[in-house]
Amino acid sequence: MRALIALPAPSRHALDDGLILLRLAIAYTALAAASNWLAGQIMQQWGHLLHIDTQFLVIDALFTGWLMLGSLGLAWLLEPRRPLGWLLGRGVTLSGLVPALLLAGIMVLSANPLAEWLDLKIPAPDLLPQEPAEPIALTPLMDLQGWRLAGALVVAIFWVPLAEEILFRGWLFKALQRTRPGIWIALPASTLIFALLHSFYSPGGVLVIALLGAGLGWLRWKYDQLWLCVVAHAAYNGLTLLMVALA
Repeated sequence: MRALIALPAPSRHALDDGLILLRLAIAYTALAAASNWLAGQIMQQWGHLLHIDTQFLVIDALFTGWLMLGSLGLAWLLEPRRPLGWLLGRGVTLSGLVPALLLAGIMVLSANPLAEWLDLKIPAPDLLPQEPAEPIALTPLMDLQGWRLAGALVVAIFWVPLAEEILFRGWLFKALQRTRPGIWIALPASTLIFALLHSFYSPGGVLVIALLGAGLGWLRWKYDQLWLCVVAHAAYNGLTLLMVALA
């Protein structure tokens, strides 16, 4: 099985490229579906014991946790010779830390102007009259109290960025680099998929996420150190929540 899934090193022709893309499409779909199913099964068994705020927190943590575990397994299947080195990159150096933090800061400062500009250009469709939504007893993240607030911040600032970077700038990005176009397909494809994952945002929000994804992909290509992408993503999420709290 591992021989069938393992990536060629390197891609030699169009058939290899096509097989790489097919492997990744199947792997991504299976990982997302399995993670969603497993998280759902756990919540079906135990979710009724939790407050609704805690339910949302736990299912998010479970889903991203399964994504991380599955991503480690996929790295082992795709690159069996040195899965962790391939996934994580060239160890830890500080040369890319300043660019990573600059990326996070620039994206936080430009997020609202960019999102508002595009949302004005592309107004949300209102084709059918909408009935008032049923009220949901769900507390906004920054209004949570005590351990729920602490848990939500850990998930939003550390857990989710770690899972998304292992997935998008981890095995997916590195596997796409194995194709003959290399970075020319790895960067736009991983950015597009990352943006589509957040398609529940407004058009402006999706644009911001796409630009963030492109910057994170550049970091991975330039320095080949996954931890820099995690730091930049975590800093972006943390600074965004800080601005929300201050507002």
